[in-house]
Formats: sequence, C-alpha cells, structure tokens
Amino acid sequence: MTTIVCNRRSMAADKRISDSGGAAFMTTKIHRINGSLIGFCGNAEQAMQFIEWRRNPGAKPSFNEACFEALELTAAGELLWWGSEMIALQIEDGYFAIGSGASFALGAMAMGASPNKAIRIASQYDSATGAEVQTMTIGGKR
Repeated sequence: MTTIVCNRRSMAADKRISDSGGAAFMTTKIHRINGSLIGFCGNAEQAMQFIEWRRNPGAKPSFNEACFEALELTAAGELLWWGSEMIALQIEDGYFAIGSGASFALGAMAMGASPNKAIRIASQYDSATGAEVQTMTIGGKR
C-alpha cells in the first residue's frame, strides 16, 4: 500500500506504488490544490479521480467499490480525512497518518519525528512502504 503522514505544517509520503501485476514504480502521492496538500493511498486510479475532483469541483466521481483514502492539510492548518464516500472528516489531533505503515508513522510522530522521518521509520517495518520520500510544506513550493 503506502504511508502518508502529516502534522499541521507539512506532509510526507513514500513514493512507491505497485501496478496490478505487482511491479513497483515511483510516483507523486502528494498534490498541492488551492493551498491544501492532499496525499492518497489505496487504488491510485480512483485516488487520482478524487484529486481531479478536488482540483475541479463538480459532480463527485462514482465508484462501484472505492478503495482509497486521502489526507488533506489545509492552508489554515486543518487536518481532514477523506474516505470512499468523499466526505471530509476533521481530525483534531496534531498529526495523523494513513496507509499500511500508519501505525509505525504515528508511533514515530509520538516520539517527536518529523513527517519525513516518520515515513523513513515506517519503511523499515512495513514492507509496503517505500524508502523514497516526498515531503511538502504548507505555503512552500515543494
């Protein structure tokens, strides 16, 4: 799967993704949209339809069986979780993680790790989390 983690200032994600045959490649999982950072895990094609819907709001995409989730860090520092119904739920905690390595990343964050470091730690214990990391900050260019 993958791991996405953020606090109220930045978001990090591993960059590895697998195709339906199991071949792995690197891709971007965090997107900057209208000042927010949105990272996804799960079915990449469905997640990209969600990303495009967030970029150009209109009719929500519909899926027979949605298999993705997304984490959004708004420009105001709010954390939002998006599931298959595409309704945002506000997260009150100071940081959060999604994906197969989420519990490892959350443990690392609880011990003071940055989002980038939390992904690196998760990749050591979760075989579905890649070691190459993408990190973006609110208000930044990357």
